[in-house]
Amino acid sequence: MSSGREDSLAWQLGLAGAACTVAQGAVHWVETTMVRQQLASVQQNMVATISGIVKTEGAPALYRGFSAAAMRELSYSSLRFGLYEPIKKVLGAKDPATTPFYKKVLAGLLAGAFASAVASPTDLLKIRAQAATGPRESIVEHAKHIANGPSKPWPLNFYRGVSATIVRASCLGATKMATYDQTKTWLRVKCGWRDSVPVERYKLQGSAAVATGLAITIATSPATNARTFIMAHPPGQYGHVGKALIAIVQQRGFLGLFRGFGAQWARFGPYALVQYFCWERLRDAAGMRPL
Repeated sequence: MSSGREDSLAWQLGLAGAACTVAQGAVHWVETTMVRQQLASVQQNMVATISGIVKTEGAPALYRGFSAAAMRELSYSSLRFGLYEPIKKVLGAKDPATTPFYKKVLAGLLAGAFASAVASPTDLLKIRAQAATGPRESIVEHAKHIANGPSKPWPLNFYRGVSATIVRASCLGATKMATYDQTKTWLRVKCGWRDSVPVERYKLQGSAAVATGLAITIATSPATNARTFIMAHPPGQYGHVGKALIAIVQQRGFLGLFRGFGAQWARFGPYALVQYFCWERLRDAAGMRPL
């Protein structure tokens, strides 16, 4: 039975942020590996990259930038997930079984674009910290470097790469939320699985999360590589997402847009499982309906 909290924006944002932060903690080491792969002059596989980081910088280096990542989850991901259902309702969605797929895609796209525009500075801080190979610096120190940078006046210098961030977030939001929502709806109809039955609930949510992880990895890899290029290189070298994408293809070929794909999937797959299981459990504990 619903408590009516689905209509509370504070509950939607709070539970989404908590679930996403837990999920990020489980996979942050994979994302650090992905960033290093994307920036390496010579392509390496995931195992070799992890081994190199641990050997030269120590195992804790795999969690560089986690404080910025947690800030990102509590802002960007909180908005991206928390706004999905309210936006979907504004678009006229009522029953998941009858809501057109395009409305789910549009709701996810709008939520992702808005969230990324607001929280782009946390992305920049996270990638700067993950890309750094020297002595570990605090997030405050990274923020000072960015604030004192030569490219743009404060606070615009914190929005370097915002175009790539918005493109990526729009693709991710449209793909992730719509895929999970639609897959659950399809499984309820085709397999008869119900959220109210424990075993069926885990199969329903787990299957939808796995499908979602693969879908968003494919959809967002080019924009993820472009974002990393813009944010990790000197200011002005790659001014916008189009320039970064062209540079990647010129330097590395078309498949360069999918560099680090294994690490991205290794992040998105477990992240989606942990995040959706956690989110659905928190919603249940709060008396909210399943997604």
